[in-house]
Amino acid sequence: MPLPRRFHAPTGNGDILADPGFDAVPALVEENRRRLDRTDVIVGGLPLRDLRVLARREVLEAAGGYAPGPRFSVDAPLLLAGHQPELSHPGVWVKNFALNGLARKVDGIPLNLVVDNDTLKTTSLRFPVFQNRDADSVHLQAMPFDRLDSEVPYEDRQVADGSLFHSFAARATDLFQNWDWPPLLPQVWPEVVRCPDTTPIGERFANVRRRYERNWGCANVELPVSQLSQTRAFVRFASHLLNDLSRFRDVYNAAISAYRRANGIRSANHPAPDLGPDEAPFWVRSAGGRRARAGPASDVHLLRPRALTLTLFARVCLGDFFIHGIGGGKYDEVTDTIIRDYFGVEPPAYQVLSATLHLPFPGFPSTEANVERAGRLVRDLTWNPQRHLTVENRARPDVQAIIAEKATLAASEPPYPEHTARRAWFRELQSVTDRIRPFVWEQVAPAKAALARTQVEAQANAILRRRDYAWLLYPEETLRPFLQRFLNV
Repeated sequence: MPLPRRFHAPTGNGDILADPGFDAVPALVEENRRRLDRTDVIVGGLPLRDLRVLARREVLEAAGGYAPGPRFSVDAPLLLAGHQPELSHPGVWVKNFALNGLARKVDGIPLNLVVDNDTLKTTSLRFPVFQNRDADSVHLQAMPFDRLDSEVPYEDRQVADGSLFHSFAARATDLFQNWDWPPLLPQVWPEVVRCPDTTPIGERFANVRRRYERNWGCANVELPVSQLSQTRAFVRFASHLLNDLSRFRDVYNAAISAYRRANGIRSANHPAPDLGPDEAPFWVRSAGGRRARAGPASDVHLLRPRALTLTLFARVCLGDFFIHGIGGGKYDEVTDTIIRDYFGVEPPAYQVLSATLHLPFPGFPSTEANVERAGRLVRDLTWNPQRHLTVENRARPDVQAIIAEKATLAASEPPYPEHTARRAWFRELQSVTDRIRPFVWEQVAPAKAALARTQVEAQANAILRRRDYAWLLYPEETLRPFLQRFLNV
């Protein structure tokens, strides 16, 4: 496995991670198209070239109900991104806008996959809460929008507690009533609620997100993965892996093992669990909206891809370029190895994209640098009080004598292996320091108070400037121009 790529979430407000950069994408799209135009690689009984034509035609037909405007040509470059239909933060949402901008750049098709085969893992949103601009009061508070039930895939996860769901925006009002700007939540949530009662939560969230995207100039084609799984092209792909499961399992597990070694990972569940002897790389949709691990005899029409098999199909059998977030970009290093070792194809390039947008709160003065500086002062007053003596105290003969004694001791430190001598030396050094400390005692309390204040303010800033707040906590005047920047990448 090649050396792992290192991705770090951008920390500054407005910062972007794009690897490779946007200017490189058009050439990479063309190279990927050339690399995947293969007739000697057979998948599901078809040459890869023909399977890709079938997949693109079916996907664009299936996405017709989600696609705005005129039909796209199946021959145009197809760029993809994807995410669960959750209330994501702006750093995730930028992928959709960049997808649209890059597709325009190459006269291509922007296809966003709604990963509704994943499960809803949380039914609450976190809010930063504070009172009267008091740093001590700043904290995170979670507000539930539904009852947390057993994990059910988004495609089947309906509202469990209608009262809790409908009252979410009203209950959350107290958490943001003292913000200096109105979040989108009060105007977004009525749209979420207005859907028919049988509408799954993920579909509700996707619908309202899509409406805002289109109002803001981002009109992508979309398709839920649950529908992608019903296409003939995907069924051919899944059947191919089931019919060659032993070989595929060996390649899959070896790729995961190599990733763990390269990244020093000990967890058996990261980046994904190994496939067991009778386990296929899919989920199978079962009765009651649950999902289970698929086996070699599972009904192929009930299969849903796992994370690695989804991007394996999307990158090899469907699209020409994929835009990942940081998490997907990391685990797709495993997919690269599988593509290379199983299909014998050099993996197509992909981009890792993320960004940071802070909620528009004014921050407190203290930074982590202030905390370090204040902590250093408190430590220094304790262990090196001679550095902080006043001019008057430093001039006193008795104080000068103690300082000289400490300097002499410090210069006569015993060698490291002489543990007994070193312990005696250290006790003597402490005793001398204790004799100096009373002369700076009046500085200690203010220094500790300043340290406590900077720690509280820095922690408050860390909460206020988190990058993972849901997009509907932002005001439109902050969020909209930030996202629209990516339409012109």
